[in-house]
Amino acid sequence: MATVSFDKNIVVKEPEAIERLVEVLSSSKEAKPINRKLASDEAMARGEKLLKQCLSHSKHF
Repeated sequence: MATVSFDKNIVVKEPEAIERLVEVLSSSKEAKPINRKLASDEAMARGEKLLKQCLSHSKHF
């Protein structure tokens, strides 16, 4: 069964990592818009075709 959320204690000890985490969490950058062309029906079909090709090549080894 899939879990939507979880609880885990995370410990960050390195000063550089702490600074970066604070910077990211306090940033008010706008979210980048989703490029809908990447998830179009054509793009998904192309991705499935490429995946099948890769998998068929790996079966030969």
